[in-house]
Amino acid sequence: MPGPVIALAWLLFSGFMVLLMFAQNLSAGTPTHWGETLVGRLLHGLLWGLLTPVVFALATRFDLTERHRRLPSLLMHAAASYGLTLAYRLAYAGIMTVFGVLPGNFSLATVIVNANTWVPIYWMLLGMAYAVQYRERFRQGQVQAAQLETQLVQAQLQALKMQLQPHFLFNSLNAVSALMGTDVKAARRMLAQLSQFLRLVLEGSDTQEVTLAQELHLTRLYLEIEQTRFPDRLTVAYHIAPGTEAALLPALLLQPVVENAVRHGLAPQAGVGELAISARQQANRLIVQVQDNGRGATDTAIRGIGLRNLESRLATRYGADYTLHVETAPEQGYCLLLSLPFQTATLTDSSPLTA
Repeated sequence: MPGPVIALAWLLFSGFMVLLMFAQNLSAGTPTHWGETLVGRLLHGLLWGLLTPVVFALATRFDLTERHRRLPSLLMHAAASYGLTLAYRLAYAGIMTVFGVLPGNFSLATVIVNANTWVPIYWMLLGMAYAVQYRERFRQGQVQAAQLETQLVQAQLQALKMQLQPHFLFNSLNAVSALMGTDVKAARRMLAQLSQFLRLVLEGSDTQEVTLAQELHLTRLYLEIEQTRFPDRLTVAYHIAPGTEAALLPALLLQPVVENAVRHGLAPQAGVGELAISARQQANRLIVQVQDNGRGATDTAIRGIGLRNLESRLATRYGADYTLHVETAPEQGYCLLLSLPFQTATLTDSSPLTA
């Protein structure tokens, strides 16, 4: 919480306490000692205003919302509540003595014995600290959700841009036209695959996360189109460990990686292109690997637009809890290794990325 907000809050509270004491004295018919009232209430607000950032820092350091640390944190806050309250009362007594407005019944023993009566103020501030933290986490969650939605839209637009480029449609339609004279069934199958692929990309506009099975379904459609066009130039191998199909990952994450491997790694070279897609669970991690036998490169640090966008989406979704590693060498292809938290979902037929 910003310092000016804390100062203003305690100043208003002190002013309210002054008015309250004046009203009580007025109704009881007793005179108001303005020196003690004003100095005492303002000093009260000043001291607690200085201690408020300390309480907020302790709330963060010893977080009661973390279950595995709840008991140690609770004990720490119990000790801090009395310690800070005692420090407040000692400082209050000392300053009031300097101003000469200390009540006659004020003594060091009284301060120590009665310090616990002010402990609830610490717990009130602690509750406010957690309320502020919850509000900030909620706001950050909304910002992250908005960023994920924006990045998903960008990924969809990028996917559509790549798929709807004239050469893709022209090549696909030319392949269909050529197949009509030799293999009508293959031509119809390719048209069905193309229409289903584009439909799935368009209908997935509101989906932030999908299962690995759903993402693989979209990827297979793309690869089947390419295999229909080049039946003797592209082979695909899938190594998907049982139990990983339900793992969650950001929508349109795998398909652009595979497409990039086909277009830039395999298509330009002569001979048969080989592509391997694998997924496995390792402890609490999902390990996804895409490997090709294409041209490769000399520098693994090179990041194209697609890979930079991929890393940006992963950072927004997982923070630092992911790894993306690329291995490549000239004429040895690319190997992209991705590690994500393993989170599962129940497979349903209602998602736009299902068959």
